[in-house]
Amino acid sequence: MRLANKVAIVTGAGQGIGRAILERFVAEGAKVVAVELSPESARRAVAGLPPDRVCMLCLDAHAQSTVDEAIYAAKERFGGLDILVNNAVRYAGASIVNETDEGWASTIDSALTATFRFCRAALPEMAARGGGSIINLASVNQIVANPGLAAYTAAKGGVHALTKQIAVEFGIQRVRCNAISPAFIVTERTAQGLSAADLAAVAQSYPLGRLGEPADIANAAVFLASDESSFITGVDLPLDGGLTSLAASALLSNHIRTSWGLPPLQIVENKK
Repeated sequence: MRLANKVAIVTGAGQGIGRAILERFVAEGAKVVAVELSPESARRAVAGLPPDRVCMLCLDAHAQSTVDEAIYAAKERFGGLDILVNNAVRYAGASIVNETDEGWASTIDSALTATFRFCRAALPEMAARGGGSIINLASVNQIVANPGLAAYTAAKGGVHALTKQIAVEFGIQRVRCNAISPAFIVTERTAQGLSAADLAAVAQSYPLGRLGEPADIANAAVFLASDESSFITGVDLPLDGGLTSLAASALLSNHIRTSWGLPPLQIVENKK
């Protein structure tokens, strides 16, 4: 019960990482205002959770009106706000030269501006209560980029920078702000269209030899939301199974692959 008597807002709480965080927060004693756009996902997420501890809002987390309603619900339903998790995001992949103004603006609005709006509204509420914890979901993509995600990578880099800014400005008021940067986390959305063999192949890129699960992120979120992390702020925590510590050349070395228990790479000649 590390979050007993705490009130949280979690966006994108109906599926994947957000749902795992919602469930763990409730299990740890928190009361949660959950925001989820999909009514069906929202219904599944709250099934089995105590109704007196969860307030589900089926709204678009990227709208200012949703921010206002979530803050209002936290205060009126549960008495205040101690924790904010900015998790909701929508984006479509595109390279720099193929990205449109509309696609760029939509991704920046979803991944960065919405995070800013929720933080802007939550900070005075937390400061008035003597402190709080904000957890922003960034991404390893703002540490090591992948092709075809120009707007997403830029937006998540902005989330990282915003996190540090909030930590510096509001630390004196006992409001902490940290980011979590997940690598590949297996969810219904991320695994769509991928076979078990595809996922196993991707897992070979991770020193821990496996891909992440939503529970891995939820565990970190509980720690950052709790008083156990009371001297941690302005940090970007990569939850990546060691991915960002790995030299890409290691994946091409049969010596290293053998030491990891992976099959050696085979050179296949392209015979015409």
